[in-house]
Amino acid sequence: MKCRVSALVLLALVLSLCLVRPVHAAKLLAITFDDGPSPVYTPQVLDELDKRNVKATFFMVGKWLPGKQALLDRMVSEGHEIASHTYDHVNLTDAAPSQVREQIKKNQEALASYTGLLDFLVRTPFGVRKDSVLKNLGAPLILWSIDPAAGNQVPGDQMARKVISSARDGDIILLHDTTQYNLDAVGPILDTLRAKGFDFVTVSELFRLRGVDLKDGVIYKRAPAAASAKQNTSWAQKDIQYVQSKGIMTGDRTGWHPEKTMTRAMAVTTLWRACGTPQAKTKAGFVDVSPYSWYTKAVDWGRETGLIQGKTEKRFAPNDSITRQELYVLLARLLQSQGVQAPQSGEVPVYEDSFRVSAWARPEVQYLQRLGFVSANDKELLRPGDKATRAEAAELLHWYLERQ
Repeated sequence: MKCRVSALVLLALVLSLCLVRPVHAAKLLAITFDDGPSPVYTPQVLDELDKRNVKATFFMVGKWLPGKQALLDRMVSEGHEIASHTYDHVNLTDAAPSQVREQIKKNQEALASYTGLLDFLVRTPFGVRKDSVLKNLGAPLILWSIDPAAGNQVPGDQMARKVISSARDGDIILLHDTTQYNLDAVGPILDTLRAKGFDFVTVSELFRLRGVDLKDGVIYKRAPAAASAKQNTSWAQKDIQYVQSKGIMTGDRTGWHPEKTMTRAMAVTTLWRACGTPQAKTKAGFVDVSPYSWYTKAVDWGRETGLIQGKTEKRFAPNDSITRQELYVLLARLLQSQGVQAPQSGEVPVYEDSFRVSAWARPEVQYLQRLGFVSANDKELLRPGDKATRAEAAELLHWYLERQ
């Protein structure tokens, strides 16, 4: 299938995109747990998180790790972030520099031995942040912007109300996986804030998605809100220019918006455009795709060729965001439909978060890897469940079109 776009099609695409509403950036929160792991409460916290497919960050104390290998294995396999809360949970206010370094180094080694991971964010016990401590951490200091207990024993419903009433985009929430009160607060916090439009991510994901490069010895209490976050899309500049020049992806009246997320409708439409806007012989038949929508012909083509499926038999959900792994699957299906064979020899690169790739997406992700696709934005992490941005889609499309 040869992909080309005519001048008339290009003009039509530019005009049609003016009708697309901007996609608003997600409201993000990081929920964190200190002082574990607890053999009683940590498994129950993990159950609450697993019910809702939420990933959290656990700041753990090294001296409490022995005997909890299975628990650590579960936390890692379920995609939670493991972080350091020093080895002995000591107050470092008056600690000598050597003691600070020893507490961090010893816990890093302990966490590495139990998890197989190497780098861990750090939170000091009691939030100690003296200059003498900061200079010897050798890591960013992650604190918090919401502490519903403030060091006291507060019933779970009160803690939940405090978090829910004060949560703002970019906040880091402090809880503990060591008491019943904290456990009682988890479910209401997650359910209510999700209903308010918040997404929960790990601390590292929160800062990554907001374009913040964490620095050793610097205090971080929250991430910038979406509107003020510094977005670094220079890595995709050539890709953006390429897809713009081809008319595959263009902006609206307010700009190109590289960090806005892709919807399902946008994803199938860009692939359809990359293939020269072929006409489908049949209608997709989705009840939520109007015959007059700007993406209707693309959806018809996508379903006819087998690239896309609906959320249900009759519903496509065109305005839902698409994840990175879903976008990879669509492109892999397109290449496979064109008869592109991936090399079977040689090792497939392993992302640090490969365990997060859903089983249904793993063959297509590995197929693109075998074909040589590696994102310039991050060669070590796939972030499969993250919502795909326009810049990330531009990179994939540029790579695809240059293969033709």
